[in-house]
Amino acid sequence: MKAAMINMMSNAAWFSSLFLIPLFAQDLGASEVQIGLIVAAYGTASLMSSYIFGRLADIHGRRLFLRFGLIFSAFAALLQMLSHDPITLLLTRSLMGFSAGMFPAALMAYAYESKWKMGKFMAYGSLGWGLGTIVAGILATIVVIKNPYMAPFLLSAILLFFSFLISMKMPKVQDHKIKVPLFPKKVIKKNLPIYLTVLIRHMGACTIWVIFPIYVMELGGSFFWIGVIYAINSLTQFLVMRKLKAKSKTLIVWGLILSMITFASFTLCQNIWQLLPTQVLLGTAWAFLYVGSIKFIMSRNKERATATGLLNSVMNISSIGGALIGGVVAGLLGYHATMYLAAAASLVALIIFLVLVRNGKRSGTKTRSTPIVS
Repeated sequence: MKAAMINMMSNAAWFSSLFLIPLFAQDLGASEVQIGLIVAAYGTASLMSSYIFGRLADIHGRRLFLRFGLIFSAFAALLQMLSHDPITLLLTRSLMGFSAGMFPAALMAYAYESKWKMGKFMAYGSLGWGLGTIVAGILATIVVIKNPYMAPFLLSAILLFFSFLISMKMPKVQDHKIKVPLFPKKVIKKNLPIYLTVLIRHMGACTIWVIFPIYVMELGGSFFWIGVIYAINSLTQFLVMRKLKAKSKTLIVWGLILSMITFASFTLCQNIWQLLPTQVLLGTAWAFLYVGSIKFIMSRNKERATATGLLNSVMNISSIGGALIGGVVAGLLGYHATMYLAAAASLVALIIFLVLVRNGKRSGTKTRSTPIVS
């Protein structure tokens, strides 16, 4: 249960900061393109650390990097409070991104090796995301320390520190230390269908997320309503993830189809109330896709932390590209253009996934499961 609590609290910490960053950057004088760069900086730093520390967790064990990542993250969350212009925000978000990539792969591998059902375990992360965003939205509305963003940043640091304390009491599990090459070619090749699929779909999604809080404000929202909207998404994920039992490929296909429908539906919303149902659809789409992706990886690799770290790196590559593209597209063509682009990306990802899986069946190499030693 301690691993699930850390998953919940660390996700609450990340998202209590994350969803307010575009608005904070705008208040500090950043343009749409600069907001994209700030979001991309977080993803770039997380990209590097996800791979580095995922590989190290396979080589040296899980708990060491879990603990170090959590305490470092708490420190990085506090430093966000020092941001006073777009440049300092970019720097502190880069540090936060690096810290956020240190431990999730180790935590995921620890949970799998502790015999957690992955859908149920990941559901706690989504629950934390929901609770973190709605509490942060309330804090930003009623607790103003210098500005509305300081209280959510402080909340992030507190949650991460308590996660660190919990990690010190986690029981040992027998994690099999594995030699992993610096460039794990075999791991990448084995998981290429899901890496490419997530890369394209998530890049499309991130073209929206870079401007989404601003879009909510334009539809008549507030800090509180932004928190509510993100909470509906994540709490839907929590409820859906706990019940998913289908095969990984089925979940991935339906996750992509629902993503395509969801992103297109954003353009039809004329006010906050119309946006709320789309978040239920969005949460369901991501629950299907993410659980399917993790099941795909965990069942095919003994280098679980490395493979998961690579998936996190892929998602961060997507957030970098999506943030940069989204900032430019939103600035030139408007917010709806990013949503149509995301829907198209989900369609392309679906086609690529189906083609790669079919080719893998024909060759007998890409869909074969790797024996797992627990």
